Amino acid sequence: MAGRLVALLVGIDAYPTPIPPLSGCVNDVTEFAEVLRGRVGEDALDLVVLTDAQATRTAVTSHLTEHLGRAGAQDVALFYYSGHGSQQSTPEELWSVEPDHRNETLVCVDSRSPGSWDLADKELAGLLDTISASGCHTLVVLDCCHSGDGTRDADEVVRLAPPDLRPRPASTFVGLEGTTTGTTRSARWTPAGRHVLLAACRSSEKAKEVTVLGRQRGALSAALEAALAGSDGRPTYRDVLRMVTADVTSRVADQHPQVETADATELDRPFLGGAIPATPRPLTLSRLPDGWSIDSGAVHGVPEPIGDDTTELAVYPLTGETSGSPLATALVTKVLPDRSLVRLTPPLDEAYVYRAVVTSIPLKPLLVGVVGDATGTAALRTAADNADETLVDLVEGDEPADADLLVEATPDGFVITRPGVTRPLVPVVAGEGREERTILALERVARWLRLSALTNPATRLPDGAVRVEVDAGAGPVGAGGTLPIAYAGTDPPRFTVRLENASSTPLWAALLDLTETYGIFTDAFPAGSVALGPGEATSVDLVGQVDDALWEAGTVSLRDQLMVVTSTLEFDPRSLEQEELDVSAAPSVGTTRSADPPALRSNLERVLGGTRTRRLGPSVAAAAVADWRTDSVFVVTSRPRA
Repeated sequence: MAGRLVALLVGIDAYPTPIPPLSGCVNDVTEFAEVLRGRVGEDALDLVVLTDAQATRTAVTSHLTEHLGRAGAQDVALFYYSGHGSQQSTPEELWSVEPDHRNETLVCVDSRSPGSWDLADKELAGLLDTISASGCHTLVVLDCCHSGDGTRDADEVVRLAPPDLRPRPASTFVGLEGTTTGTTRSARWTPAGRHVLLAACRSSEKAKEVTVLGRQRGALSAALEAALAGSDGRPTYRDVLRMVTADVTSRVADQHPQVETADATELDRPFLGGAIPATPRPLTLSRLPDGWSIDSGAVHGVPEPIGDDTTELAVYPLTGETSGSPLATALVTKVLPDRSLVRLTPPLDEAYVYRAVVTSIPLKPLLVGVVGDATGTAALRTAADNADETLVDLVEGDEPADADLLVEATPDGFVITRPGVTRPLVPVVAGEGREERTILALERVARWLRLSALTNPATRLPDGAVRVEVDAGAGPVGAGGTLPIAYAGTDPPRFTVRLENASSTPLWAALLDLTETYGIFTDAFPAGSVALGPGEATSVDLVGQVDDALWEAGTVSLRDQLMVVTSTLEFDPRSLEQEELDVSAAPSVGTTRSADPPALRSNLERVLGGTRTRRLGPSVAAAAVADWRTDSVFVVTSRPRA
């Protein structure tokens, strides 16, 4: 957002008799003001807050005209009202713009005083049309009743004042200078102009007050604050409606928030026009009619459960720390397009929205079809009895369709290929101990493939949180791209990898080199990962190589995947290290397939360890919980033959 957020917040509790007082409206606007100050910042915020005795009809209308009227084409204008709503009869002169002859109104603190009136829907609509005429994006939030058929409920205070039965002259209406007899549209606050309305409830429902953390709040206002705390600042109006609806309906009955606009495309616009800057947004968990669910699903990359192995999440308070023991553990049971159903242990209060962080992702074993010589296949299956079954699974059938790799047993040894590709994946495994060396090779390939494809489907770190660029002098290549480099005679090419923290929070990053020959190298930084403050950058100088032995055997180019792992907490990826695949060497004495895993300090280290083996056991309760993501850039090194 290039401009300012110009905001007018009005909250009224202390209504004079005969209007029933309220308890949560001042809380609503003062809390929301703090949200705006913290998320938008004082420099970009032009804020006026009117509470109780300050919120007279004259003050509200004049600030709508004069304060919000200052919003220019690049700005966002916000009018937030928390208080009573009501109704009154419409003067006959204005029946053309109010078919049911009833005004829906906002009740100012002095609205029922002699000579004063409620702020009618058609007045507010006219004022908003004037404000939005500058081209600014305008949002109206109304946490009040705007129906006439409600009554008060015990404990759930209804924000509905008694109707004003006084006959009101048309001359007392402001903001209707453009209204003419014969106008067909209603001038209610339901948008007919260029503004968006977030209303607390449907027109036939009541807006209620509830107790949240010991304080009275409007159900909508509390839900909106939680939604913004749980978002990255770029949710659309559709996203906000989903979040506040889940929150409100879990707290009170018969209240459904509404987003209304004359232009349906506004629903896919960022909330407040994007005035709230992006910050890492947590994954949220809430109770909906079909059960507990997280707000990420198949379109976000959440994987389906694999047998008993499924996505596991630690659950924390929405705005609390993610260290120490979580409130609960959530296991994904079903993946839907936009969210995933989960099973909670232990149960939690259904009235709240929680933060969830991924602690484990299901990773299927490498499915290997075994074909060829019967004696060789039988020997290989015997050797596989000692394999890590979480890494490699020898499947039955002649070239099974779902196999990831094929192993053909021949008199000369074992040939490992991809289905449909005749070129061996690695050299033929021959000689003494060939069966065990083949299984070890498959395990190593499985680890490499798992790591190379690793992503976090629930990350709230934005693309480019840590910007990665590789450059050999002809211009940088970013994430997802490929940098071609070549030998100059016998001199291997050099290039630089640059990492920059483009976010506003400290991050840690590791640079992993996954070579085409199934090596994994994590030594770019002495401690495995490096801390980067906001705006801070670091560079690593590397050399592209095609090994002499491979080159002499006919290989003239190799492709490296440089994976950047970014985390909100410090982590150590060095346990992932594995040398280039060598199938010629006999297994050394005491070779083990999966050593005892290192102590896990965070959920990320558990996930990384899961690429090596699924025998890691449960997560450590006291382990810290990080958000993390992966990005890769590719380098192709060519070594032409003379």
